[in-house]
Amino acid sequence: MRFNTFDQVAQWYNNTKPLGGTDNKGLDIRPIGARRYKHSRIKKYDENTYALLDGYFDPDFGRTLTPIEYIKGMSAVLWSRRGGEEYIRIRNLPVGWVNFARADFHQRYLPNTMQYLQHKSGKHEVRVVTPQGVVDYALPKTPHDENTPDDGAFLEFKRDGDKWIRVSALIVVPSTRIDKGLKKQLKPTIEEFYAQMQVLAPMLDMRDYRNRNQYYHTLTDYLTEADEALSVWRLRRAISKHIPNKIAREILSEPEHEVRMTFMAVVAYEIGLYDVVDGNKTITHMREAYNRFMNTALGLTTTQEV
Repeated sequence: MRFNTFDQVAQWYNNTKPLGGTDNKGLDIRPIGARRYKHSRIKKYDENTYALLDGYFDPDFGRTLTPIEYIKGMSAVLWSRRGGEEYIRIRNLPVGWVNFARADFHQRYLPNTMQYLQHKSGKHEVRVVTPQGVVDYALPKTPHDENTPDDGAFLEFKRDGDKWIRVSALIVVPSTRIDKGLKKQLKPTIEEFYAQMQVLAPMLDMRDYRNRNQYYHTLTDYLTEADEALSVWRLRRAISKHIPNKIAREILSEPEHEVRMTFMAVVAYEIGLYDVVDGNKTITHMREAYNRFMNTALGLTTTQEV
């Protein structure tokens, strides 16, 4: 079932009997399609706001401590009426999440005048019929979590007859391009850290789970104390992506920095230095991984608006 208008969404909700049963008691679960797939459903927030949910960020299933505004904002599709105008908002999943299910959901339930595209390169787009013709808009994953302000990494359109006008701001996303001037400036520091890491990392023994856990705890404790907006969970999943660039640069540039050794241990583990020592990875591959890690952690990549 494709919903092309706000009224169609509201009508489906009103005409669908809520699921019964013990597991659904006290909940208002109204599936979009077959009733056995209850996670694909319509959620009514108020008379002017309906969400199409795909099982992620559902206020009625788990995550009970997560702020409701964050959950609503992360809906796969959010239909709304504001000031007599009709809007549709489309959102991807957070960075690091596998989004096959959400991509499939978008392909099934976006209006006929929109098409969800997922390319082999990993790029996600929404093709939209606009007054200017058919336009493809990028829909990147979002770094937004419940502890940070909404970054606006979504697409929102206002209805214009049977077409749509984009009303959401451009999305700022990382680019694969390197700021060559900044990289040249920081290169001596990067090389010095790399050389020191090769000497000291074998003695830090990140193969041992207890050591590894302690180093990660120490680093994340330091970072979250320095920046209260940081998420421990996200840091543990991808230090290079979530460590503030300013702090990463400070650690590399200060030989006596209090977490320099700790950061060195984590970097060594994440780029596969111990695999090289054990003969399971080449130095070339490790060096490439180190360069990628530092490009991200130090903020050497440029950004673009889509």
